[in-house]
Amino acid sequence: MTPEEFRGLLAGQTDVQLLEPCLHGEAAPYVFEPNPETWDTFRDEFVDRLGVARADIRIVGSGRLGFSLTPGNALRPFTEKSDIDVAIVSSELFDQLWIWMLEAAYPRPPFTNIVRFSGWLKARRGELYTGWFTPGSLRLSSKIFGAKARPVIDFNARWFNALQSASRYPPRRHAGVTGRLYRTWRHAELYHLYGLAELRRTLE
Repeated sequence: MTPEEFRGLLAGQTDVQLLEPCLHGEAAPYVFEPNPETWDTFRDEFVDRLGVARADIRIVGSGRLGFSLTPGNALRPFTEKSDIDVAIVSSELFDQLWIWMLEAAYPRPPFTNIVRFSGWLKARRGELYTGWFTPGSLRLSSKIFGAKARPVIDFNARWFNALQSASRYPPRRHAGVTGRLYRTWRHAELYHLYGLAELRRTLE
């Protein structure tokens, strides 16, 4: 799909209809088009390391379509300096990670007396409200939180290793792979619906 074809979709379809090409479709994303069979190999890194299903893994944004959907980027093309953005949907993983964080750092004193914890907690509450986490940002120091931080630290290592290992497979050159964990598909849809509405506004 070209940016011009996408503009045509914007003119003729609703944002809900656009969720299919922008999020739900199973076809190999743009970054795999030269070698589409590597799409499943890419996803299997997350299947093996995180225990999620292939069907719950999507590439979104410029790595999916070949151009950015970020509002204000004017459908900027994917380049070798672009990241590949992965969306993973798993209520089980999301809830387990949430519990691990609470067990390690329940939002009560003495942890709320730590100045830098307040910013970390505010960011997590914002993510939780909208139904997603960026595991790479969930850093907890075992020096501060003790052994209870270990499950979060271990999960972050698994997440990081999955992203790094998967980054070997897309045939198009890229800057790296980033990821976001959504609790449900509806949470992922709402995030993208908001982005599509903002994109329409910036392209007017």
